[in-house]
Amino acid sequence: MTGPSPGRPQGRAPGAAPERPLPPRFPLLLAALLLTSAMSMLDQSIVATAGPRLTAELGALDLYSWTFTAYMLTFSVAMPIYGKLGDLFGRRTVYLSAVVIFLVGSAACGAADSMGELIAYRALQGLGGGGLQVSAFAVLGDLMPPRQRARYQGFFAGVMVLANLAGPLVGGVLTDQLGWRWIFYVNIPLGLLALAGLRLLLPAGPRPATRPRIDYPGTALLTLLIAALVLATDFAGREGWTDARVLALGAAAVVLAVAWVLRERKAPEPIVPLALFGDRTFAICVTVAFAVSFAFFGCVNFVPLFLQTVTGASASQTGLLFLPAMIGMAVATVVAGQIIGRTGRYKWFPVASTALAAVAALLMSLDTAHATPAKVATLLAVMGVGVGLSSQVTTLVAQSTSPRAHLGVSTSTVGLARNLGTAFGATVFGALLNTRLATEATRLLPADTAQSVTAGTWDPSRTNPQVAEAYGNALGTVFLSAVPVLLVALIPALLMKDDRLEARGPGGPGGPGGRPGTPEAKTRAA
Repeated sequence: MTGPSPGRPQGRAPGAAPERPLPPRFPLLLAALLLTSAMSMLDQSIVATAGPRLTAELGALDLYSWTFTAYMLTFSVAMPIYGKLGDLFGRRTVYLSAVVIFLVGSAACGAADSMGELIAYRALQGLGGGGLQVSAFAVLGDLMPPRQRARYQGFFAGVMVLANLAGPLVGGVLTDQLGWRWIFYVNIPLGLLALAGLRLLLPAGPRPATRPRIDYPGTALLTLLIAALVLATDFAGREGWTDARVLALGAAAVVLAVAWVLRERKAPEPIVPLALFGDRTFAICVTVAFAVSFAFFGCVNFVPLFLQTVTGASASQTGLLFLPAMIGMAVATVVAGQIIGRTGRYKWFPVASTALAAVAALLMSLDTAHATPAKVATLLAVMGVGVGLSSQVTTLVAQSTSPRAHLGVSTSTVGLARNLGTAFGATVFGALLNTRLATEATRLLPADTAQSVTAGTWDPSRTNPQVAEAYGNALGTVFLSAVPVLLVALIPALLMKDDRLEARGPGGPGGPGGRPGTPEAKTRAA
C-alpha cells in the first residue's frame, strides 16, 4: 500500500496553486487516526467470542443480545451529532471528547457486576465509538484536498478488514488468558496512546467567529428517530415484523421523521442541513451507501449458517472462507483510492460497485443448495470487491460536494446511512430466510426434523441432504432478493455527474483551511 510522501508537494503543472503541506509528523497523526478507528471497529466484533464466559459470570442470558444492540444504537445516534459538533466547534475538541467517552465506557464495561450494568456501559461506549469513526474521516477532509484524501482512505479499509478478522480471535485469546473483562480493558492503553497522539499532533483549527447555535430540538428528534428505527429492526429480527412493539416503533418513526424534517427546514443551524440532499451527487452517495450495505451485509450475515449446514464447513473453515471477501474489499478500496487520487474521476466506481455486487448476488442465488465452498468463497470475494469499490468513495465524494462548513455532517450522514442499511438488511433478509426456510423444511423434511430446522435447534454437524437443500433454497431467495436492491441503486449511480475531484485546495472547517466566516478563512480567500 503506497501513498504520497506526507508534507511533500506532488508534481504539478506550472502556475498551479501549490498543494498545502500536511501537519508536521503526519505519519504519527495518521497512526493515531487509524488506531481510534481500529478500536471502534474492533469493539463491534470482539465481544462475540466472550459470550459464554460473560453470561456464565453475569447471568441474564436473555439480555445478552442487548450488549450488541446498545452499542449499535448509541453508535448510530452519535454519528450525526459528532459530525455537526465538529463542524461547529472544530474537530480536535470533539474528537478528543469522543476518545475520552469511549475509554470511560470501556473501563466501566470491564468493571460491570451485572448484565444490566454492562448494557448501560456498552451504550456509553457506543456514544464514544460513533464519534471516533466520524471524526477520523472528517479530519482527513480537514487536512487534505479530495484527491490526496482518496489515497489515504485505503489505510482505513485495511484497518477495517483487520479489525473484522482479528476481533473474534483477539476476543477469544484475551478471554482464555486474562478473562472476559480484558476485551474491554485492552482499549485503555491503546486509547491513551491515541489520545496523546491526537492531543499533540492534530491541529487545533480556528475558533468560530460567532457563538455557534446548536439545534437542540432537531438533535432530540433525530436521536429519537434513529433509536426508533434501530430498536424496530432489532425487535423485528427477534419477534417478527407484526410484533406490537415493532408496529408501535414504526409508527413512532414516521411521526418523528415528519417532525424532524419540519424542524430542520426552519432551524438556523440544522443538525443535518436538508439542503445537502438538494445536491444530486450527495443524495446518490447516501443512497448507494445504504443500498450496498443493506444488500451485502444483510446477506452475508447468514452465509456462516449456510456454510456449516450445507457444505459441512467448521467454524474455523467458515472464517477462512470469508477471508477472500475481506481481502477483496480492502484491495478494491485501495485501488479505487489510488485511481481517484491520480485522475480525480469517481463516477464509475459506484456504478461498478452496484453492478458487480448484483451479478455476484445473482450467481450466488443459482443452485445454492449444491454450491461448493470454493464457489461461495469466490462469489463472496466478487461481492467484496463490489462493496470495496464504493465503501469509501461514497464518503469521499459526499465530502467533496458539500460546503466545507458541513464536512463533518456530510461524513456522518453517509456513515449513518451505511449503518442503518446494515441493520435493516440483516432484519429484512432474516425474515425472508425464516419464511422460505419454514416452507422448504415443511416440503422436504419429516415433521420432527422440520420443526428442529425452523426452531434453529438443528445440529449443523449432522449432514443431511434434505436439510442442506432446505437451507440452500432459503439462502438462494435471500441473495436473489438482494439483486433488485442493488439494481435500484445502480440507476442513480449511472445518473451521477462525471465530475473531477479537486487536486489541491485548503482543508475543511476544522483544519487549517478555516470555517467560512472566520478571520483565517477570509484571509485565505483574499
